[in-house]
Amino acid sequence: MFALIYLGLAIALGDTLCRKFYRFVSVPHRYAAAILVGLLLSTWFTYLAALAFPKTAEPLLSADVLFFIVAAGAIFWLSRKASKTDMITPRAPGSSNWDWITLAGLFVAACVLLIGTLYVTKQGQLRLSGTSTSDLGPQLAFAQSFGLRQTFPTGFAHSASQPTHDQFLFYFQAGNLEFLGLNLAWSVDVLSVLGLTSMLALVMVFGQLLFNSRVVGRLGAVLFFFHDSLRHLTAFLTSANSDQDKIRTFWNQTAFLNQRHLPFATGIFFLLLIFLVEQSRQRTTRANVGPTRAKSFVFSGLLLAALPLSKAVLYMNVVVALCCLLLAWGCWSLLRLKTPGKLGGFLTGTLAAFILALGVIDLLAVYSGSHVGIDYDRKPLVKGLLFRTSAVYKIPDSSPPSLVREGLPNPAVTAFEGGQGSGKCQFDHPRGLAVDPGGNIFVADTNNGRIQKFSANGIFIASIGPFEAPNGIAIDRAGNIYVAEVDSKHRVEKVGPDGSFIAAWAPALYGPRRIAIGPDNAIYVVDQGHNRIIKFSPDGEVLTTWGSSGSGDGQFDDHTSVAVDTKTNRVYVADPINSRIQVFESNGKSLTKWSIPEWGQSIGFEDLAIDPSRGRLYASSAHMSAILVFDLQGNRLGTVTPAPPDKLDGPSAIALAKDKLFVLNTDSARVSVIVLQNK
Repeated sequence: MFALIYLGLAIALGDTLCRKFYRFVSVPHRYAAAILVGLLLSTWFTYLAALAFPKTAEPLLSADVLFFIVAAGAIFWLSRKASKTDMITPRAPGSSNWDWITLAGLFVAACVLLIGTLYVTKQGQLRLSGTSTSDLGPQLAFAQSFGLRQTFPTGFAHSASQPTHDQFLFYFQAGNLEFLGLNLAWSVDVLSVLGLTSMLALVMVFGQLLFNSRVVGRLGAVLFFFHDSLRHLTAFLTSANSDQDKIRTFWNQTAFLNQRHLPFATGIFFLLLIFLVEQSRQRTTRANVGPTRAKSFVFSGLLLAALPLSKAVLYMNVVVALCCLLLAWGCWSLLRLKTPGKLGGFLTGTLAAFILALGVIDLLAVYSGSHVGIDYDRKPLVKGLLFRTSAVYKIPDSSPPSLVREGLPNPAVTAFEGGQGSGKCQFDHPRGLAVDPGGNIFVADTNNGRIQKFSANGIFIASIGPFEAPNGIAIDRAGNIYVAEVDSKHRVEKVGPDGSFIAAWAPALYGPRRIAIGPDNAIYVVDQGHNRIIKFSPDGEVLTTWGSSGSGDGQFDDHTSVAVDTKTNRVYVADPINSRIQVFESNGKSLTKWSIPEWGQSIGFEDLAIDPSRGRLYASSAHMSAILVFDLQGNRLGTVTPAPPDKLDGPSAIALAKDKLFVLNTDSARVSVIVLQNK
């Protein structure tokens, strides 16, 4: 009840202020502005007010009570001379009914996406998406630390070893709503749905204002929500950009899950863009721009300064939204063209239906994917604003120090849950995978410049490094680790089992990607930039090299992996652009090649693993949803996948350990386990 009163006051305050400083295109414009501005300002006020009461028993309680008083007083005082809501005219032609229908549909879709991936079951267990929102867990722990009335300001300055400055206010407000009576899931979900729906409403309004078309605004907002299908464009647009994977992240619908704070900042930015466009048109028509408008510019500047988000991240998200609006405008223009046989209408309808269908499929895949169940303990809260018993969720990863002091369990997140990030058990575009003789798992956390070591059941053991963009990993029988570094070093580094430096080899390597170890302890390295294989002795002496650029026998085109059969000492090389695996003697003599039609696409991170005991070779590619299985004569035997509900998500690096095949999922930054059948 108190949480709903708080939200109502915040939105009412936002509406009162926005009506004082802005003109509106439509009613959705007014409501969206009220929600975003009200929640932004109320969150800042509550946090700063709580900081002003550090020595009180309940700083957050004092801040909330003060907000109730100040917000109610401000609304009353500002409303005494409130003028009629000022609307922007002329408006885009057409009925507003379809605007409301579009927003209602987007609201339902937002609820499915956000509430369907974070909710509390009837048994009280917290459920969240296990593969797409892995980095949400630490933020939930952060919010919970406020909801449980821990010391203020919280001692949990970082969540999961990551800075939280850009997400701080969102999860602080979620914790505050939990403190006021909502459960943890509803606190986050209510803010997420309000923020996402309001942002989409403002994207729609901006499209209507900019292109003078309600259709463009509606279609642009819908495309922005279902924009996951457009991400393939960036593979072409950014193919020469080393940061392409980071840019492509913003074309992925799961960004709305992992970064639930992002729509708030994006929506505020679009509110300011609408204001600037309206002001520009006033100046063009020589309309009166007086002191009130000057105050509006000051108010807008304060809102922009208050956004707790990396401006680069914000601008990239805005660019994605603008691209969707431009695509909507292009579709609308094509539809109105006088083409024979209504060709323009057919092409427009087909394109829009195709994009939306792919977006809906991706939405349903996220909704129906695997979930992680988080149990809870009951803890009585007999002080503060409410007399109640709260569910304290045992959220994975590093719990806040304040929770640890309360003696709560601290379950570890595993490599099998993973997720994008820089904390323990999180990865940033990992590229390599290996298993040591003891069954421990090693992951090359490429963009974080480290190797993470896990036990066989995925529990974090240690972080080894730093390295420069580590790619391939191999581990010899003594436990020594060989790492292929790319970036500026282009070398193979050998470290001991404890991570201590032993040696580094760089015989004119360029782009070393994968490493394999033969039965004689020889080290085979994929020198991708020179399209060759280099064979080293264990002490780094070059024993032989073979390969060149091309498609003939013994030639490669950006080959990606090498594997060695420890029984026969034969060497298998993944040559994916040429859609094949090549087989060699250990001295580089070409023996045969196998065709793999599924390969042939760029940036697939194809990898190989050989199981001599079963006489099997396993082959992966990030473009496939299963691992291909061959016998060692090149006959295809079928495919393998993990047991449901787990599924592969851009499988790249693979590694064998007895009866298990470990698979590194590039897209979801986690490790899957496939249990292999006996012979």
